[in-house]
Amino acid sequence: MKGVADLTAQERSELFNETAIRKGIIPAAAEKDFWICWVLMKIYTHPRLSELLRFKGGTSLSKCFGVIERFSEDIDLILDWTELTRTDPTQERSKTQQSKINLEINSQAQSFIKHELLPLIQAEVEGYCQAEIDENDPHTINVSYQPSFSTHYLRDQIRLEIGPLAEMVPFGHYSVKPYAAEEFPVLFKQPCVELDAIKPERTFWEKVTILHAEAHRPANKPQPCRYSRHYYDVYRMLGTEIEQVALENIELLEDVVKFKKRFYYSAWANYDLAVLSTIRLVPEDKVMASLKADYADMREMIFGDYPSLEVIMTAISVFETRLNQL
Repeated sequence: MKGVADLTAQERSELFNETAIRKGIIPAAAEKDFWICWVLMKIYTHPRLSELLRFKGGTSLSKCFGVIERFSEDIDLILDWTELTRTDPTQERSKTQQSKINLEINSQAQSFIKHELLPLIQAEVEGYCQAEIDENDPHTINVSYQPSFSTHYLRDQIRLEIGPLAEMVPFGHYSVKPYAAEEFPVLFKQPCVELDAIKPERTFWEKVTILHAEAHRPANKPQPCRYSRHYYDVYRMLGTEIEQVALENIELLEDVVKFKKRFYYSAWANYDLAVLSTIRLVPEDKVMASLKADYADMREMIFGDYPSLEVIMTAISVFETRLNQL
C-alpha cells in the first residue's frame, strides 16, 4: 500500500476513479477505503499498536467478512484495559461502584490515547496524513488526508474510535484489502494487512441489542444520526453463516447484554428484556420518519444492492418473531 500512497495526487485520483467505476461506488468512497486500509496497515504492522488495539464493529463486517455492501468510514478499536488499571472492571459490584470504575477507566483511557497512542500514530502517518484528538471526543483520533474528491456525506478524515470498555473476545485473524487492490492488484506490492478482529457473531448480537434499545427509545430522546446503518447491517447478516453461528451461541447474546448493562447502562434501553422471548427489534412508528430520512442520506454509502427500508424492516420483524418463538 505504501507504493500507492507515494503516487502523485493525480495518479491516485485516476486510480480511485477507475476503482469506483468497477466497484459501482463513488470515487470519494474508493479513496477513503484506501486510506482506511492504509491506516489499519500502519497500526497492525506496528509492534506496540498491534498489541494494544483490536479491530471491531461495522467496518470489520465490510472489510474482514464482506457481509455488508456499506462503505464504513470509521475504525472501531478496542483498547486493552489492562494497560490502564489493575482493577478488574468485570468483577461484581454495585451500580454506583461500577459507574465509578467505568468513569475512572474512561478517564485513564483519555490520557493514554493522548499521551501514548497519539504520538505513535502521528509518527506512523507523518508525511501522508495529519492525526489529532477529536475536539468533541477525547476517545477519538482523527486521521485527516488530502481528498481528491468532494462529497457531502463523507468526511476527509478517518475516525479512530478507541474505547477500553469492550470485550476483546472472541476474536480471529483476518486479512483486509482496499478496493483499489482488488481491482488493480499489479499496483500493490503489499495489498493486504493481517490483523486480529472481533468475530462477527459477537458483532451480530451487539447490533441486535442496539436495535432492541432503539425499540425502547423514549420520544424525547432523538435517535442519533447514521443509526440506520445498524438496521442495514443486521439485515445483511440475516440468512448468512454469521446468523447461524450466532443462533448456535445464545450464551454470547447473554454475555453482550450483561456487558452492556455493566458498562453502558441505560434504564430506558430495557436490557433486562433483551432475552429471546421478549427482545424487540422494530422501532415505534414515530421513529420511522427520521430513520427513513437518515437511511436516504446513507444512499451513497451503500454499493451493490440498496434494499428499501421497508424491506429491511420486514426482514427484521420476521427475525424478531423467530427469536421470540425460540
